[in-house]
Amino acid sequence: MSEAKRYYWLKLPEDFFEDETILWLESQENGKDYCLFYLKLCVKALKKDGVLIRYVGELIIPYDLSSLSKLTNTPVDTVKIAIEFLRKIGLISVLETGEIIIEQFNELAGSETDKARLMREKRIKEKLKLTSG
Repeated sequence: MSEAKRYYWLKLPEDFFEDETILWLESQENGKDYCLFYLKLCVKALKKDGVLIRYVGELIIPYDLSSLSKLTNTPVDTVKIAIEFLRKIGLISVLETGEIIIEQFNELAGSETDKARLMREKRIKEKLKLTSG
């Protein structure tokens, strides 16, 4: 039997762009590019519980600036400065082994299986029938 499909999403609070940290980041020269880069990192980390790292067998291969640039379609110079800023303001951590950790990942991410999505949609339809009929 095939594995259940899982859907992932970012849950940005309504005031995400009014948060002092994000406001500061965006106020920097090219800040909107750094913010977009951060959101791309969050999306790329969805399936890995907020951790960005690559494995080749048992070998951990950290992302370098060039590979992060390719992964996010962001210029290398932007990646370099963005990583520095994101670390400085506490949005990411980079471990000695090279893993990049999205610090508020649990507050920003959600997921559900295909079956859970179908059940949720079914309950919504049933609720609508009850209230309209």
